[in-house]
Amino acid sequence: MTDAQAPADTAAARIAAALQAAVATDDRAAAWRVAELLAADWSARPLDAVDAGTGTAADTGTGTATDADRYTDADLDAAAAALGHPLPAALREALKLFGHRDDLTRSQDPLARPDELEIFEGALIFRNENQGVCWWGVLLEDLDQDDPPTYYCPDLADKAEQKWDRWTDRLSLAIIDALLAETVIAEVEDQADAWELDDYDPGQDPALTALPKIQPKWSEAAWYVGDDVLVYVPGGFLFVKARSPEALAAFTDDETEDDD
Repeated sequence: MTDAQAPADTAAARIAAALQAAVATDDRAAAWRVAELLAADWSARPLDAVDAGTGTAADTGTGTATDADRYTDADLDAAAAALGHPLPAALREALKLFGHRDDLTRSQDPLARPDELEIFEGALIFRNENQGVCWWGVLLEDLDQDDPPTYYCPDLADKAEQKWDRWTDRLSLAIIDALLAETVIAEVEDQADAWELDDYDPGQDPALTALPKIQPKWSEAAWYVGDDVLVYVPGGFLFVKARSPEALAAFTDDETEDDD
């Protein structure tokens, strides 16, 4: 692992700098900058342009409006009314920026759509594990905060032992953590892959730089970035998302050589 910074204007440098800013400050705009870069540099297309005044998709120059990536204030107001609780500003902003982008938010453990938001065990659930083994939420008592702390709750056989554990200090960071994971885990032919770690240690790979940790200290998850790859290691598995088939092939070949 190297602490050296990538050249100033690369996808690797941009995501590293944006994540550092999001973790180091309480500025939600820094977190949403990460989302913009994930879409622009690591997905099939950037976020749609939206007219700030109307909340509708902007004209692309072809005479037709693109499908908006965002939910509207009306969608979010309806969700809050159905819940009987306000939605934190960070959640509203996120869903208005990229709530419709399933490739960024719903590859495995989905970010809830407005009509899927629910109250469970004293918390507003904003993300679910795909097989229902855990949930991520904001405690009801914190919903009046713009960017409240988030909590994680596993589904235990012994319900007496089931409780909410602290996840992130800010909801915006939990959402960015979700976007990173969902983007990398998304199945994109010839640009994404996953395997058991075996003897390969990404932390010792000089071609990768460790990214700032978002998840809590007790979590084993780690993030790395290379020239054209994002690497997610949640425990004993490695997920990689490359910016091209060639970059994925090069990374896979290098990793195989390191195991030999």
